Amino acid sequence: MSSQPLGIGIIGAGRISRAHASATCALPETRLVGIADVEPERVAQAAEAYGCRGYDGYLPLLADPEVEAVLVGLPHVLHREATVDSLRAGKHVLLEKPMAMSVAECDAMIAAAEASGKTLMVAHSQQFFPVNVAVRRLVQQGGIGHVVMATDTWYKPFHEGVRPAWFLDDSQGGGMWSMNGSHMIDRLCYFLGDEVTAVKAQVGNPIFGLSTDMGIAFLQFRSGVCATIAHAGFREGVVRFEAEITGTEAQLKISGDRSGGTCFWRSRERTWEEVCAPALDLTLRPGMELELPVFAAEIREFALSVREQRPPAVTAEYGRHVVQVLEACLESSRTGREVVL
Repeated sequence: MSSQPLGIGIIGAGRISRAHASATCALPETRLVGIADVEPERVAQAAEAYGCRGYDGYLPLLADPEVEAVLVGLPHVLHREATVDSLRAGKHVLLEKPMAMSVAECDAMIAAAEASGKTLMVAHSQQFFPVNVAVRRLVQQGGIGHVVMATDTWYKPFHEGVRPAWFLDDSQGGGMWSMNGSHMIDRLCYFLGDEVTAVKAQVGNPIFGLSTDMGIAFLQFRSGVCATIAHAGFREGVVRFEAEITGTEAQLKISGDRSGGTCFWRSRERTWEEVCAPALDLTLRPGMELELPVFAAEIREFALSVREQRPPAVTAEYGRHVVQVLEACLESSRTGREVVL
């Protein structure tokens, strides 16, 4: 196993690239070689900000022998092509969620990874937030008895910051359902350690009439546990980011914001008792600090899986399952019927 930092190239200089670049520079396990984008101004700004190379498009980046692995953070409609090209070029890939536009695209990427022998990991960041890790551990250890049901609720402004044009177009992979529904499906699957087997859902755009701005779904899991998802990108409302898990012996509540918070709550004697989650076990380069260290934990796991030649914590097959559930919810919404996976 090589002890050298993994040489990483970032494909896409959009909003998420800043978190990826900062984390890659901060970790001793990784080295940022360069950033590629089709907009020269964004490439120049990113290269200057992070002291790395800039590439006009990702093909020159893939031709750079110092780039051993890539982080793909493009509009969702471009995931399949960029990922397949990267794998065929002999690069390991960490791909932003959702994995693709369809299960068929996921299958094409999985086939390319198998043919290349390279690692393909999907960046479901919810699995690296300390609170979520602690909640999953407690649930899996039987800390609330047998799980009975779960809910996940997320309300936020639709126009949070400046939305790129592709986000307003469902055909480009935009919309709240693709962007955040994937987080919520992942979070429930992660907490429960289970797979979805059937869904009944309503997904649409009744608030703004643009890309999807709401989704509500009833999920049946393989174990028999049921869960609900409620998500909306509102015009006017109050932000809420909360999940609850009910077991035969206790309840858990996870309530926070995009940073994930530091605590969750466990029921005890019919009131909520605060439980603080252990901090991330991360070593950064001297003098480096991160606003959202969760991305460093995610990238570190990717780099270690490559160096140790083992499957990553979030496999491509798992990412495919999340896309399959997203698709099934859309199909249920179109037909008004339950969809069995």
